[in-house]
Amino acid sequence: MEVNKSFKLVLFAFSFLFFFIGFLIYGKVNNASYQDVYFLPVGLGFFTLFISNIFVKLKSYFIFWIITIQQLIRYIVIPCLFLTTDKLRFGSTTINEPYAVAMMLVELLFVLIAYHICTYSKEIKAEKNQLKFLPLNTVNTGLFVLFILIIALNRSFLQKLSFVWDISTYLKLKLSGDLEAISPLVSIMFPVMRAYIVLFIFSAIDSFKIKQGTKLALSILVVLMNATIIVGISRFSIVYATFPLVLLLIYFYPVYRKRILTYTSVFFGIILLLASVAKFSENTKKADVGGFFSLHDLNAYFGGVANYAIGYDSYKKNQVNPFEKYYYFVSDITQNIPVLSRFSNDNYKTNIKFNNEIYGAGRSRDQIVPVSVAGLYHFSIYFFYIYIFILTLLAFRFERKAYSTNSAVLFFLYIILAFGCATSMMINIGSISATLFINLVVFIPFFTMINKLNVTK
Repeated sequence: MEVNKSFKLVLFAFSFLFFFIGFLIYGKVNNASYQDVYFLPVGLGFFTLFISNIFVKLKSYFIFWIITIQQLIRYIVIPCLFLTTDKLRFGSTTINEPYAVAMMLVELLFVLIAYHICTYSKEIKAEKNQLKFLPLNTVNTGLFVLFILIIALNRSFLQKLSFVWDISTYLKLKLSGDLEAISPLVSIMFPVMRAYIVLFIFSAIDSFKIKQGTKLALSILVVLMNATIIVGISRFSIVYATFPLVLLLIYFYPVYRKRILTYTSVFFGIILLLASVAKFSENTKKADVGGFFSLHDLNAYFGGVANYAIGYDSYKKNQVNPFEKYYYFVSDITQNIPVLSRFSNDNYKTNIKFNNEIYGAGRSRDQIVPVSVAGLYHFSIYFFYIYIFILTLLAFRFERKAYSTNSAVLFFLYIILAFGCATSMMINIGSISATLFINLVVFIPFFTMINKLNVTK
Protein backbone atom coordinates (compact mmCIF):
# COMPACT_ATOMS: atom_id res chain seq x y z
CA MET A 1 0.00 0.00 0.00
CA GLU A 2 2.85 2.38 0.81
CA VAL A 3 4.37 1.72 -2.62
CA ASN A 4 1.06 2.54 -4.29
CA LYS A 5 0.79 5.79 -2.32
CA SER A 6 4.33 6.82 -3.29
CA PHE A 7 3.54 6.21 -6.98
CA LYS A 8 0.37 8.27 -6.68
CA LEU A 9 2.28 11.15 -5.08
CA VAL A 10 4.82 11.11 -7.91
CA LEU A 11 2.05 11.08 -10.52
CA PHE A 12 0.24 13.93 -8.76
CA ALA A 13 3.50 15.90 -8.83
CA PHE A 14 3.89 15.24 -12.56
CA SER A 15 0.29 16.21 -13.28
CA PHE A 16 0.72 19.55 -11.53
CA LEU A 17 4.01 20.06 -13.39
CA PHE A 18 2.12 19.56 -16.67
CA PHE A 19 -0.57 22.02 -15.51
CA PHE A 20 2.19 24.53 -14.74
CA ILE A 21 3.77 24.06 -18.18
CA GLY A 22 0.38 24.73 -19.76
CA PHE A 23 0.12 27.91 -17.67
CA LEU A 24 3.59 29.03 -18.83
CA ILE A 25 2.71 28.44 -22.49
CA TYR A 26 -0.64 30.25 -22.31
CA GLY A 27 -0.54 33.48 -24.33
CA LYS A 28 3.19 33.24 -25.10
CA VAL A 29 3.21 31.17 -28.31
CA ASN A 30 5.09 32.90 -31.14
CA ASN A 31 2.93 31.44 -33.92
CA ALA A 32 -0.48 33.14 -33.96
CA SER A 33 -2.08 30.05 -35.52
CA TYR A 34 -1.23 27.85 -32.52
CA GLN A 35 -2.47 29.81 -29.51
CA ASP A 36 -4.39 26.82 -28.07
CA VAL A 37 -1.48 24.37 -27.70
CA TYR A 38 -1.37 25.08 -23.95
CA PHE A 39 -4.37 22.73 -23.67
CA LEU A 40 -2.12 19.78 -24.60
CA PRO A 41 0.06 19.72 -21.43
CA VAL A 42 -3.06 20.48 -19.37
CA GLY A 43 -4.81 17.51 -20.97
CA LEU A 44 -1.81 15.28 -20.23
CA GLY A 45 -1.92 16.53 -16.64
CA PHE A 46 -5.50 15.29 -16.22
CA PHE A 47 -4.58 12.07 -18.03
CA THR A 48 -1.76 11.48 -15.51
CA LEU A 49 -4.17 11.99 -12.60
CA PHE A 50 -6.67 9.53 -14.04
CA ILE A 51 -4.13 6.70 -14.48
CA SER A 52 -2.79 7.01 -10.92
CA ASN A 53 -5.06 4.21 -9.64
CA ILE A 54 -3.94 1.75 -12.33
CA PHE A 55 -0.31 2.83 -12.72
CA VAL A 56 1.04 -0.12 -10.71
CA LYS A 57 -0.49 -2.50 -13.28
CA LEU A 58 0.52 -0.41 -16.29
CA LYS A 59 4.18 0.06 -15.37
CA SER A 60 5.01 -3.63 -15.87
CA TYR A 61 4.25 -3.33 -19.60
CA PHE A 62 7.05 -1.99 -21.82
CA ILE A 63 4.30 -0.87 -24.24
CA PHE A 64 3.05 1.59 -21.62
CA TRP A 65 6.47 3.26 -21.43
CA ILE A 66 6.82 3.46 -25.21
CA ILE A 67 3.45 5.21 -25.44
CA THR A 68 4.35 7.48 -22.51
CA ILE A 69 7.60 8.65 -24.13
CA GLN A 70 5.68 9.57 -27.28
CA GLN A 71 3.04 11.38 -25.21
CA LEU A 72 5.68 13.47 -23.45
CA ILE A 73 7.13 14.53 -26.80
CA ARG A 74 3.74 15.20 -28.42
CA TYR A 75 1.96 16.88 -25.48
CA ILE A 76 4.85 18.56 -23.64
CA VAL A 77 8.01 19.01 -25.72
CA ILE A 78 6.36 20.10 -28.99
CA PRO A 79 4.02 22.64 -27.33
CA CYS A 80 7.02 24.09 -25.44
CA LEU A 81 8.95 24.48 -28.71
CA PHE A 82 6.25 26.89 -29.87
CA LEU A 83 7.77 29.30 -27.31
CA THR A 84 11.12 29.26 -29.14
CA THR A 85 12.15 30.80 -32.43
CA ASP A 86 11.78 27.43 -34.18
CA LYS A 87 9.64 27.69 -37.29
CA LEU A 88 7.20 25.26 -38.86
CA ARG A 89 7.91 24.67 -42.54
CA PHE A 90 4.37 23.44 -43.13
CA GLY A 91 1.04 24.12 -41.44
CA SER A 92 2.16 27.39 -39.88
CA THR A 93 -0.85 29.34 -41.19
CA THR A 94 -3.62 26.84 -40.52
CA ILE A 95 -7.02 27.99 -39.30
CA ASN A 96 -7.90 24.53 -37.98
CA GLU A 97 -5.55 24.34 -35.00
CA PRO A 98 -8.43 24.23 -32.44
CA TYR A 99 -9.73 21.08 -34.15
CA ALA A 100 -6.23 19.56 -34.13
CA VAL A 101 -5.85 20.23 -30.39
CA ALA A 102 -9.33 18.82 -29.75
CA MET A 103 -8.46 15.65 -31.70
CA MET A 104 -5.35 15.08 -29.61
CA LEU A 105 -7.29 15.59 -26.37
CA VAL A 106 -9.99 13.15 -27.47
CA GLU A 107 -7.21 10.68 -28.28
CA LEU A 108 -5.98 10.91 -24.69
CA LEU A 109 -9.48 10.10 -23.47
CA PHE A 110 -9.68 6.93 -25.54
CA VAL A 111 -6.15 5.84 -24.64
CA LEU A 112 -7.23 6.26 -21.01
CA ILE A 113 -10.30 4.06 -21.63
CA ALA A 114 -8.08 1.47 -23.37
CA TYR A 115 -5.70 1.47 -20.38
CA HIS A 116 -8.55 0.75 -17.98
CA ILE A 117 -9.87 -2.04 -20.19
CA CYS A 118 -6.40 -3.61 -20.39
CA THR A 119 -5.81 -3.50 -16.64
CA TYR A 120 -9.21 -5.05 -15.95
CA SER A 121 -8.23 -8.04 -18.09
CA LYS A 122 -8.18 -11.31 -16.18
CA GLU A 123 -5.13 -12.51 -18.10
CA ILE A 124 -1.99 -12.76 -16.01
CA LYS A 125 1.36 -12.16 -17.62
CA ALA A 126 3.35 -15.36 -17.87
CA GLU A 127 6.81 -15.69 -16.37
CA LYS A 128 9.51 -14.23 -18.59
CA ASN A 129 12.01 -17.07 -18.24
CA GLN A 130 10.39 -19.67 -20.49
CA LEU A 131 11.95 -18.74 -23.83
CA LYS A 132 14.02 -21.39 -25.57
CA PHE A 133 16.70 -21.14 -28.22
CA LEU A 134 15.97 -22.56 -31.66
CA PRO A 135 16.79 -26.25 -32.03
CA LEU A 136 19.64 -26.55 -34.54
CA ASN A 137 17.86 -29.21 -36.56
CA THR A 138 17.27 -29.70 -40.28
CA VAL A 139 14.06 -27.64 -40.35
CA ASN A 140 15.52 -24.54 -38.68
CA THR A 141 18.82 -24.77 -40.55
CA GLY A 142 16.89 -25.02 -43.82
CA LEU A 143 14.85 -21.91 -42.99
CA PHE A 144 18.04 -20.06 -42.03
CA VAL A 145 19.65 -20.85 -45.40
CA LEU A 146 16.41 -20.12 -47.30
CA PHE A 147 15.99 -16.66 -45.76
CA ILE A 148 19.62 -15.77 -46.51
CA LEU A 149 19.16 -16.84 -50.13
CA ILE A 150 15.90 -14.87 -50.54
CA ILE A 151 17.61 -11.69 -49.32
CA ALA A 152 20.84 -12.28 -51.23
CA LEU A 153 19.09 -13.01 -54.54
CA ASN A 154 16.93 -9.87 -54.40
CA ARG A 155 19.48 -7.41 -55.74
CA SER A 156 16.92 -4.60 -56.00
CA PHE A 157 16.14 -4.88 -52.28
CA LEU A 158 19.83 -5.05 -51.34
CA GLN A 159 20.23 -1.61 -52.93
CA LYS A 160 17.96 -0.26 -50.21
CA LEU A 161 20.20 -1.65 -47.46
CA SER A 162 23.31 0.14 -46.28
CA PHE A 163 25.43 0.65 -43.19
CA VAL A 164 24.51 3.65 -41.04
CA TRP A 165 27.76 5.42 -41.91
CA ASP A 166 27.17 4.97 -45.65
CA ILE A 167 23.62 6.28 -46.14
CA SER A 168 24.97 8.59 -48.85
CA THR A 169 25.32 5.60 -51.21
CA TYR A 170 21.58 4.92 -51.05
CA LEU A 171 20.77 8.65 -51.34
CA LYS A 172 22.84 8.92 -54.53
CA LEU A 173 21.03 5.97 -56.08
CA LYS A 174 17.66 7.41 -55.05
CA LEU A 175 18.40 10.88 -56.43
CA SER A 176 19.79 9.47 -59.67
CA GLY A 177 16.68 7.36 -60.20
CA ASP A 178 18.76 4.18 -60.56
CA LEU A 179 16.85 2.23 -57.90
CA GLU A 180 15.06 -0.81 -59.28
CA ALA A 181 11.49 -1.73 -58.35
CA ILE A 182 11.40 -3.64 -55.07
CA SER A 183 9.25 -6.70 -54.48
CA PRO A 184 6.69 -5.67 -51.84
CA LEU A 185 6.62 -9.23 -50.52
CA VAL A 186 10.37 -9.28 -49.81
CA SER A 187 10.17 -5.79 -48.32
CA ILE A 188 7.43 -6.82 -45.87
CA MET A 189 9.07 -10.18 -45.05
CA PHE A 190 12.54 -8.71 -44.51
CA PRO A 191 12.18 -7.73 -40.80
CA VAL A 192 11.10 -11.27 -39.87
CA MET A 193 13.73 -12.97 -42.06
CA ARG A 194 16.38 -10.66 -40.64
CA ALA A 195 15.30 -11.48 -37.07
CA TYR A 196 15.19 -15.23 -37.74
CA ILE A 197 18.76 -15.16 -39.06
CA VAL A 198 19.91 -13.37 -35.88
CA LEU A 199 17.93 -15.78 -33.65
CA PHE A 200 19.54 -18.75 -35.39
CA ILE A 201 22.97 -17.24 -34.73
CA PHE A 202 21.98 -16.74 -31.06
CA SER A 203 21.10 -20.42 -30.89
CA ALA A 204 24.37 -21.45 -32.57
CA ILE A 205 26.32 -19.35 -30.05
CA ASP A 206 24.39 -20.99 -27.20
CA SER A 207 25.52 -24.40 -28.45
CA PHE A 208 29.19 -23.42 -28.02
CA LYS A 209 30.93 -24.87 -24.96
CA ILE A 210 32.04 -21.51 -23.58
CA LYS A 211 31.15 -19.36 -20.55
CA GLN A 212 27.72 -17.71 -20.34
CA GLY A 213 29.33 -14.28 -20.22
CA THR A 214 31.22 -14.98 -23.45
CA LYS A 215 28.04 -16.25 -25.12
CA LEU A 216 26.27 -13.04 -24.11
CA ALA A 217 29.14 -10.86 -25.40
CA LEU A 218 29.05 -12.60 -28.78
CA SER A 219 25.24 -12.28 -28.94
CA ILE A 220 25.38 -8.55 -28.12
CA LEU A 221 27.99 -8.14 -30.87
CA VAL A 222 25.58 -9.81 -33.34
CA VAL A 223 22.76 -7.45 -32.26
CA LEU A 224 24.96 -4.40 -32.72
CA MET A 225 26.20 -5.57 -36.13
CA ASN A 226 22.57 -6.12 -37.13
CA ALA A 227 21.71 -2.60 -35.88
CA THR A 228 24.28 -1.00 -38.20
CA ILE A 229 22.23 -2.08 -41.24
CA ILE A 230 19.63 0.53 -42.12
CA VAL A 231 16.73 0.21 -44.57
CA GLY A 232 16.80 3.26 -46.85
CA ILE A 233 17.31 6.23 -44.53
CA SER A 234 14.79 5.09 -41.91
CA ARG A 235 16.33 5.20 -38.44
CA PHE A 236 13.07 3.71 -37.21
CA SER A 237 14.06 0.50 -39.03
CA ILE A 238 17.06 0.26 -36.68
CA VAL A 239 14.84 0.56 -33.61
CA TYR A 240 12.33 -1.86 -35.09
CA ALA A 241 15.01 -4.47 -35.75
CA THR A 242 16.95 -4.07 -32.50
CA PHE A 243 14.55 -3.47 -29.62
CA PRO A 244 12.87 -6.95 -29.68
CA LEU A 245 16.29 -8.64 -29.93
CA VAL A 246 17.52 -6.79 -26.85
CA LEU A 247 14.40 -7.97 -24.99
CA LEU A 248 15.16 -11.52 -26.11
CA LEU A 249 18.71 -11.32 -24.74
CA ILE A 250 17.32 -10.11 -21.39
CA TYR A 251 15.06 -13.16 -21.20
CA PHE A 252 17.77 -15.55 -22.46
CA TYR A 253 20.32 -14.19 -19.96
CA PRO A 254 18.28 -12.76 -17.04
CA VAL A 255 21.31 -12.72 -14.70
CA TYR A 256 23.02 -10.18 -16.98
CA ARG A 257 20.01 -7.87 -17.36
CA LYS A 258 21.76 -4.66 -16.24
CA ARG A 259 24.85 -5.40 -18.33
CA ILE A 260 22.73 -5.98 -21.45
CA LEU A 261 20.78 -2.75 -20.94
CA THR A 262 23.96 -0.73 -20.32
CA TYR A 263 26.01 -2.03 -23.24
CA THR A 264 23.20 -2.04 -25.80
CA SER A 265 21.95 1.43 -24.76
CA VAL A 266 25.41 3.00 -25.18
CA PHE A 267 26.25 1.36 -28.48
CA PHE A 268 22.72 1.64 -29.81
CA GLY A 269 22.80 5.37 -29.04
CA ILE A 270 26.07 5.70 -30.98
CA ILE A 271 24.58 3.85 -33.98
CA LEU A 272 21.50 6.10 -33.99
CA LEU A 273 23.74 9.16 -33.72
CA LEU A 274 25.77 7.99 -36.74
CA ALA A 275 22.55 7.45 -38.70
CA SER A 276 21.26 10.89 -37.68
CA VAL A 277 24.51 12.61 -38.68
CA ALA A 278 24.46 10.85 -42.04
CA LYS A 279 20.80 11.67 -42.68
CA PHE A 280 20.70 15.30 -41.58
CA SER A 281 24.04 16.13 -43.20
CA GLU A 282 22.85 14.60 -46.51
CA ASN A 283 24.11 17.11 -49.09
CA THR A 284 26.58 18.96 -46.84
CA LYS A 285 30.00 18.05 -45.54
CA LYS A 286 29.16 19.30 -42.08
CA ALA A 287 27.72 16.90 -39.49
CA ASP A 288 24.37 18.10 -38.23
CA VAL A 289 21.85 16.40 -35.94
CA GLY A 290 20.19 19.56 -34.63
CA GLY A 291 17.46 19.31 -37.24
CA PHE A 292 16.00 16.24 -35.59
CA PHE A 293 15.20 18.20 -32.42
CA SER A 294 13.48 21.08 -34.20
CA LEU A 295 9.78 21.89 -33.93
CA HIS A 296 9.24 20.93 -37.56
CA ASP A 297 10.95 17.53 -37.39
CA LEU A 298 9.48 16.45 -34.05
CA ASN A 299 6.04 17.26 -35.47
CA ALA A 300 6.80 15.15 -38.52
CA TYR A 301 8.26 12.15 -36.69
CA PHE A 302 5.91 11.98 -33.70
CA GLY A 303 2.59 13.20 -35.11
CA GLY A 304 2.54 16.61 -33.45
CA VAL A 305 -0.29 19.13 -33.38
CA ALA A 306 0.87 20.81 -36.62
CA ASN A 307 0.54 17.56 -38.54
CA TYR A 308 -2.95 17.12 -37.13
CA ALA A 309 -3.82 20.63 -38.30
CA ILE A 310 -2.45 19.84 -41.77
CA GLY A 311 -4.45 16.61 -41.78
CA TYR A 312 -7.64 18.41 -40.83
CA ASP A 313 -6.93 21.06 -43.50
CA SER A 314 -6.59 18.34 -46.16
CA TYR A 315 -9.75 16.57 -44.95
CA LYS A 316 -11.84 19.74 -45.19
CA LYS A 317 -10.33 20.77 -48.52
CA ASN A 318 -11.08 17.38 -50.12
CA GLN A 319 -14.69 17.46 -48.87
CA VAL A 320 -14.84 13.71 -48.28
CA ASN A 321 -18.44 12.54 -48.47
CA PRO A 322 -19.77 9.49 -46.57
CA PHE A 323 -19.84 7.32 -49.69
CA GLU A 324 -16.10 7.89 -50.33
CA LYS A 325 -14.95 6.84 -46.87
CA TYR A 326 -15.15 3.15 -47.79
CA TYR A 327 -12.81 3.72 -50.76
CA TYR A 328 -10.30 5.61 -48.60
CA PHE A 329 -10.43 2.83 -46.02
CA VAL A 330 -9.86 0.03 -48.55
CA SER A 331 -7.11 1.93 -50.41
CA ASP A 332 -5.19 2.80 -47.23
CA ILE A 333 -5.49 -0.60 -45.57
CA THR A 334 -4.54 -2.66 -48.64
CA GLN A 335 -1.92 -0.41 -50.29
CA ASN A 336 1.13 -2.23 -48.81
CA ILE A 337 -0.25 -5.77 -48.78
CA PRO A 338 0.85 -7.97 -51.70
CA VAL A 339 -2.03 -9.10 -53.99
CA LEU A 340 -4.61 -7.10 -51.99
CA SER A 341 -2.90 -3.87 -53.09
CA ARG A 342 -4.71 -4.18 -56.43
CA PHE A 343 -7.81 -2.91 -54.58
CA SER A 344 -5.97 0.28 -53.66
CA ASN A 345 -6.61 3.45 -55.66
CA ASP A 346 -4.27 6.47 -55.65
CA ASN A 347 -7.27 8.78 -55.85
CA TYR A 348 -8.37 7.54 -52.41
CA LYS A 349 -5.18 7.41 -50.36
CA THR A 350 -4.81 9.61 -47.28
CA ASN A 351 -1.01 9.77 -47.59
CA ILE A 352 -1.35 11.26 -51.08
CA LYS A 353 -4.00 13.78 -49.97
CA PHE A 354 -1.97 14.64 -46.86
CA ASN A 355 1.30 15.13 -48.74
CA ASN A 356 -0.48 17.10 -51.44
CA GLU A 357 -1.61 19.52 -48.72
CA ILE A 358 2.04 19.94 -47.67
CA TYR A 359 3.99 19.86 -50.91
CA GLY A 360 1.39 20.33 -53.61
CA ALA A 361 2.46 17.01 -55.11
CA GLY A 362 1.29 14.03 -53.08
CA ARG A 363 3.37 11.43 -54.91
CA SER A 364 6.69 13.28 -54.59
CA ARG A 365 7.17 13.12 -50.81
CA ASP A 366 6.01 10.80 -48.08
CA GLN A 367 5.44 12.36 -44.68
CA ILE A 368 3.85 10.15 -42.05
CA VAL A 369 0.09 10.59 -41.71
CA PRO A 370 -1.08 10.39 -38.06
CA VAL A 371 -3.49 7.44 -37.69
CA SER A 372 -6.22 9.72 -36.36
CA VAL A 373 -5.97 11.81 -39.54
CA ALA A 374 -6.50 8.58 -41.49
CA GLY A 375 -9.41 8.01 -39.09
CA LEU A 376 -10.93 11.31 -40.25
CA TYR A 377 -10.98 10.09 -43.84
CA HIS A 378 -12.19 6.61 -42.88
CA PHE A 379 -14.71 7.25 -40.09
CA SER A 380 -15.50 11.02 -40.04
CA ILE A 381 -14.85 13.68 -37.40
CA TYR A 382 -17.06 11.79 -34.94
CA PHE A 383 -15.13 8.52 -34.92
CA PHE A 384 -11.54 9.40 -35.92
CA TYR A 385 -10.23 7.99 -32.60
CA ILE A 386 -11.17 4.39 -33.45
CA TYR A 387 -7.68 3.53 -34.67
CA ILE A 388 -5.79 4.82 -31.63
CA PHE A 389 -8.24 3.06 -29.32
CA ILE A 390 -8.05 -0.32 -31.08
CA LEU A 391 -4.28 -0.17 -31.62
CA THR A 392 -3.67 0.60 -27.94
CA LEU A 393 -5.75 -2.43 -26.93
CA LEU A 394 -3.92 -4.59 -29.48
CA ALA A 395 -0.50 -3.42 -28.25
CA PHE A 396 -1.21 -4.69 -24.73
CA ARG A 397 -2.79 -7.86 -26.09
CA PHE A 398 0.25 -8.69 -28.20
CA GLU A 399 2.66 -8.04 -25.34
CA ARG A 400 0.72 -10.48 -23.15
CA LYS A 401 0.78 -13.03 -26.00
CA ALA A 402 4.56 -12.64 -26.26
CA TYR A 403 4.98 -13.62 -22.60
CA SER A 404 2.76 -16.69 -23.02
CA THR A 405 5.00 -18.43 -25.58
CA ASN A 406 8.26 -20.34 -25.14
CA SER A 407 9.22 -19.86 -28.79
CA ALA A 408 11.80 -17.14 -29.39
CA VAL A 409 10.48 -16.56 -32.93
CA LEU A 410 6.85 -16.19 -31.81
CA PHE A 411 8.01 -13.94 -28.97
CA PHE A 412 9.76 -11.71 -31.52
CA LEU A 413 6.69 -11.61 -33.80
CA TYR A 414 4.31 -10.63 -30.98
CA ILE A 415 6.75 -8.01 -29.68
CA ILE A 416 7.04 -6.56 -33.19
CA LEU A 417 3.24 -6.36 -33.38
CA ALA A 418 3.00 -4.78 -29.91
CA PHE A 419 5.75 -2.29 -30.74
CA GLY A 420 4.18 -1.41 -34.10
CA CYS A 421 0.75 -0.79 -32.54
CA ALA A 422 2.28 1.28 -29.73
CA THR A 423 4.19 3.50 -32.19
CA SER A 424 1.24 3.94 -34.55
CA MET A 425 1.72 7.73 -34.50
CA MET A 426 5.07 7.21 -36.23
CA ILE A 427 3.86 4.81 -38.95
CA ASN A 428 1.39 5.17 -41.81
CA ILE A 429 -1.80 3.12 -41.42
CA GLY A 430 -0.92 1.18 -44.58
CA SER A 431 2.35 0.00 -43.01
CA ILE A 432 0.59 -0.94 -39.77
CA SER A 433 -2.06 -2.97 -41.61
CA ALA A 434 0.60 -4.72 -43.72
CA THR A 435 2.60 -5.62 -40.59
CA LEU A 436 -0.52 -6.97 -38.87
CA PHE A 437 -1.56 -8.93 -41.96
CA ILE A 438 1.79 -10.53 -42.80
CA ASN A 439 2.44 -11.54 -39.18
CA LEU A 440 -1.03 -12.65 -38.10
CA VAL A 441 -1.98 -14.38 -41.34
CA VAL A 442 1.38 -15.72 -42.52
CA PHE A 443 4.27 -15.78 -40.07
CA ILE A 444 2.59 -16.56 -36.74
CA PRO A 445 0.63 -19.57 -38.13
CA PHE A 446 3.74 -20.71 -40.01
CA PHE A 447 6.11 -20.54 -37.04
CA THR A 448 3.47 -22.00 -34.71
CA MET A 449 3.47 -25.03 -37.00
CA ILE A 450 7.30 -25.09 -37.07
CA ASN A 451 7.36 -24.85 -33.27
CA LYS A 452 5.04 -27.86 -32.96
CA LEU A 453 7.13 -29.72 -35.50
CA ASN A 454 10.27 -29.07 -33.46
CA VAL A 455 8.56 -30.28 -30.27
CA THR A 456 7.48 -33.57 -31.84
CA LYS A 457 11.01 -34.36 -33.04
